[in-house]
Amino acid sequence: MTRLAHARIERAIVQAEAGTTGHVVVRLVPDSEVDAFARAKQEFEKAELHKSHEHNVAMILVAPAARGYAVLGDRELHARVGDDFWRTLVAEMRPYFTQGKVVDAIIYAVERIGRELHKHFPLSSRASESVPSRASEARERRNDVEEGPLQ
Repeated sequence: MTRLAHARIERAIVQAEAGTTGHVVVRLVPDSEVDAFARAKQEFEKAELHKSHEHNVAMILVAPAARGYAVLGDRELHARVGDDFWRTLVAEMRPYFTQGKVVDAIIYAVERIGRELHKHFPLSSRASESVPSRASEARERRNDVEEGPLQ
């Protein structure tokens, strides 16, 4: 993935998370054979995202070489948006992947999840005083978008 593509995804994540208590994580995996949903669940637990305070984290996992992808949300996010949201989102991403627009598919998903985070998990004025900005966190960690080497 190019630096520009990485930066576009990172910007979308920062915008999606701004003003919410939610979090969006993107993982790109180089595997040519992978069950994307099983791998997303594994990565979600490995990163301990299920231990977030409000249980409102979403993960987008894309395995371009395997032509697979998955999107999942922690329990509170899932309880608010329901199964139909996830099924619809995955279906709406498909045309981007079909056209080879992997980055656009990811950004689309991040933006859609962001709208739901804004609706269901707005950052209260009290919480905003104690929570660092997502932009500064992203710059410090630079791991909201993690990837393996793509071939």
